[in-house]
Amino acid sequence: MIGSLLRLSRERRHAVVATSAEPSAARWLGLVAALALVEVFLTSLAFNVPTDLPEWLNPIAYVKRLAHVGVLTVLAFLVIAWPTRDRILALWREAAQARRWTVSVGINLALFVALLLASAAFSSRASDAGGLPALWFAAYSGLLLATGVSLACVAAPPSFWRELLIRMPTEILLAALSACLVLLASELSKESWHALSRATLSLAYGMLTLYEANVVLDVERKLLGVGDFRVLILKECSGYEGAGLVIAFLALYIWIFRRELRFPNVLVLFPIGVAAVWILNSVRIAALVSVGAHISPAVAVDGFHSQAGWIGFLLVAIASMLISHQSRFFRATLEPGSRLSSAPSERLMLALLAPFMALMATSIVASAFAPNDQWLYALKVAGVCAALWWFRRAYTGLMSAVSPLSVLAGVGVGLAWVMTDPMAHANVPLGAWLATLSAPAAVAWIGLRALGSILLVPVAEELAFRGYLHRVLIWRRFECVAPGQFGWLAFVGSSLLFGLLHQRWVVGALAGAVFALVMYRTNRLSDPIAAHMTANAVIMAWAVAAAQWSLL
Repeated sequence: MIGSLLRLSRERRHAVVATSAEPSAARWLGLVAALALVEVFLTSLAFNVPTDLPEWLNPIAYVKRLAHVGVLTVLAFLVIAWPTRDRILALWREAAQARRWTVSVGINLALFVALLLASAAFSSRASDAGGLPALWFAAYSGLLLATGVSLACVAAPPSFWRELLIRMPTEILLAALSACLVLLASELSKESWHALSRATLSLAYGMLTLYEANVVLDVERKLLGVGDFRVLILKECSGYEGAGLVIAFLALYIWIFRRELRFPNVLVLFPIGVAAVWILNSVRIAALVSVGAHISPAVAVDGFHSQAGWIGFLLVAIASMLISHQSRFFRATLEPGSRLSSAPSERLMLALLAPFMALMATSIVASAFAPNDQWLYALKVAGVCAALWWFRRAYTGLMSAVSPLSVLAGVGVGLAWVMTDPMAHANVPLGAWLATLSAPAAVAWIGLRALGSILLVPVAEELAFRGYLHRVLIWRRFECVAPGQFGWLAFVGSSLLFGLLHQRWVVGALAGAVFALVMYRTNRLSDPIAAHMTANAVIMAWAVAAAQWSLL
């Protein structure tokens, strides 16, 4: 009995030693990445290519291209295969147990030293003769390839790569194609903005001819107009900014909802979203020309020009979310009953985000009519009120007591906002516009603005930022997260995004942090709402009393 226990103890001790000797995947891959960077850098220095050497004879150019493809393929594969990362790590650990790391590292270092010597010799030969003979070039390329393969064998044994290729050929092929497409798009983008703007110009012109009679098109000068109104379609109008926004949004959205979405199917949303936002950008330009020709050039240039782009982006973003959650092609397979269990959380998410989405949508629509958008503030009030009324039953649990600390914090935020106003003594258009109104009309507009700023906007923003975003950054099942639960990512992320919503983003981010701290202190969502209302009330009161209209 005692002998068996001693034998079992020795076996466990040997297992622990073997496990501790085996490097972790993250640490080992980090070392391999550092080794790759050092080898590529030193090889580039050793191969001092003359400037007159053609690029197709420059092995370093091929190394850089292959390195870019390799890095992008790995990144794309990580995104595509992220849901199966546990199986891949298990396969790596299984293969790593049966290999000798010192041998693979030794082979790589030996090949790398040979590569350095060959680089120096071949560089001298290329400088003297003006180029490398074909046989020398082939030999050097083979040495480069062998060094790269040995580096891959340092990262993982050949058996791992063989099994990975057998088990996940579709994912690997898709990752490699994605890497090649990214590099191709990068090369084309260097000189293709003019071509893209010309394509946008042509599409907008085709749309205008469907309903306008006297459309003017100057392809060389990139001018498009109707009648006497003309617009210049520069590369900034080509639609690449909207495409970048859609790509960034989809990347964040897919990462947050990665467990509910099916990979790699959901990646199809990227080309669909980019194509949709580009077409909507052409629609925006066509509509801009029509607005400028028939309604007002000032409205077209000052308001509609920029705000219509945001409308198109929001349409694509909302449509992508709806399609991905409703389509079986994009949605992950759900277990029986899981759809029903997630329905309440989806309704709560809509209830928390709908007022803010209504506020953003109506703000964009109203701003499209700038500088004649003052009375359209009523559209914002109506939109937020409608959303709050529609989801009113979801807010019953939020109506609770408010701490005096929340009111004091709101007063402090409001005073800080007033004292840091950079345009405190500037003459803003709003003040001149109010001076043209009669006293009853001015009072009516100020009352409408106070209703929105003090009561409705704080509710909409706090429901979205502290009620939803803060909690979903802690756990995707946000409905299970208490309002007062702290997380660094949630605290910093929600505060920064709240700040970016405002033009004075630094002060806005600090205000968001104060509202979050109030929520931590009381563990209630009603308190940051009260603090936000108080801050806006202080700002509104000061703006009216001191005629400091830059605050509104």
